[in-house]
Amino acid sequence: MITKMELGGAQVNTLYTFESLNPSIFESFLLCGAKGLLNEKVKKREEFFIIPDLIRNIRPFRDIRAFIQIRKKLKTIKPHILHTHSSKAGFLGRLAGHMTKVPIIIHSVHGFSFSPFHSFLKRSIYTWTEKIVAPFTNHFIFVSRQDMQIARKLKLTDNNFSLIRSGFPASEFNTSGANISALRKKYEINQSDFICGIIAPYKPQKGLHHVVEIANLITRTTKDIVFFIAGDGELRKMLETEIHQKNLSHFFRMPGFIDNIAPVIEMFDCGLSCALWEGLPQSIVQMRMKKKPVVISDIPGHREIINDNLNGFLIKTGDNELFKKKILLLKNRPEIKRKMGNFQDNFDEWNAEFMVQRQQELYLKLMEENDQNVTPV
Repeated sequence: MITKMELGGAQVNTLYTFESLNPSIFESFLLCGAKGLLNEKVKKREEFFIIPDLIRNIRPFRDIRAFIQIRKKLKTIKPHILHTHSSKAGFLGRLAGHMTKVPIIIHSVHGFSFSPFHSFLKRSIYTWTEKIVAPFTNHFIFVSRQDMQIARKLKLTDNNFSLIRSGFPASEFNTSGANISALRKKYEINQSDFICGIIAPYKPQKGLHHVVEIANLITRTTKDIVFFIAGDGELRKMLETEIHQKNLSHFFRMPGFIDNIAPVIEMFDCGLSCALWEGLPQSIVQMRMKKKPVVISDIPGHREIINDNLNGFLIKTGDNELFKKKILLLKNRPEIKRKMGNFQDNFDEWNAEFMVQRQQELYLKLMEENDQNVTPV
């Protein structure tokens, strides 16, 4: 169960698990809110259910209706295991699962909804909601070590957790061969332009307003650069307005979500992320698998992927001058760009098949510990 099946790491993780669990052992169902881009991939499956009032924003009356809808669906399905992803689905799902006596409840943390960038009131509310449902959670799955440490500090978990990276089909990122010239032509980018690639939904946590500020600084001195943002979301109009007001439209390409992102990443010269807080973004792993150096904010989730000055640069959030300096260094020093790109990473843990296998093993282990019979379906 997840709040919304948009195009993001947590959603890809959830969808792949739903589609790939061993059907001789598991009968899988997927519950989520409406209007997600990835809903199209599974809308014809009998095991796929929309929870109409399940939305990301806090709306008390809709949230109550969503809770009732979830509880009703769980009573119908009668699952042995409820595995929730994302904050809203995690809260309502775990609460409903507890009330309907689901034997095993698992929650995957893809980054907490609270951060130092939230107001004290919001942080308190989000932390409080996590503490309410933590006792109903048999097991936590963390995609990053930092979130694991935060959970232990807040006493959300004791020893009932696992570290399982958020996996994706890796084969397409381990190969190359995209027609870069054709892609540049498609997106109206000059063959000589330096492309800074950003893969992110347009959410506050992604810090995309910093990308606009960095672009404003860089384009004062160089014009052969493009900022390519693959994504979409609630902040699009505000971002477009800001870009237009600063006369930067010529330097931005904003094509929306791109389903097949692997060849597009090959077109990038470097990756860029100004995220304010993260769990552990698949997109940075994917750019590194395509051997792109990255310039990203120095936040915990990023530190688990990037070795500063080896395969990318970690920069204090908001230090846009330093972002500018490092991007221009990669642009003007191709030997540094090449050396960073060729740094040897190990991303075996992010392989989707490895992730699903780890989760299957965890499901069966928890079933055995809770004296639940496991028989072929």
